Amino acid sequence: MREFLNVLRVLIAVDVGIVVFCYLENNMLWLYNTQIAFFSVSLIILGSFIGYSNMVKAQIQNGNVGEDILKKYEDPYNMDDEEDEINENELQKYKNRKLKWYEAVLFYFKGGFNLLRISGYIALIADLYGLLKKTFLII
Repeated sequence: MREFLNVLRVLIAVDVGIVVFCYLENNMLWLYNTQIAFFSVSLIILGSFIGYSNMVKAQIQNGNVGEDILKKYEDPYNMDDEEDEINENELQKYKNRKLKWYEAVLFYFKGGFNLLRISGYIALIADLYGLLKKTFLII
């Protein structure tokens, strides 16, 4: 939760800086463009943060993190053990346990799929289209 508040503070501080700069330059058209884009991008950032945070919490609750998992990555072939030879059956079993590319995509997709993040992308596209229609878009 503390990390979320830190991200939120940074987003608000940057937004205040943009607003002050636009008022000092007396450029309201640029202010409209930056505020619309900043709002949409903030939704995307916060949605990503919440989605991946929930995914990590779910992995911790499922017990997928711990000493055994770390040991598997530190020494996956048990090279530190007293045995000099690697058992071919264990090696084949380890190779078969790896996620295939499509399984990994589906596994990590739920971290990126968040309603707040999707609404941020939709808002960004709709706002850019609206600015383009009114010829207020400054790229």
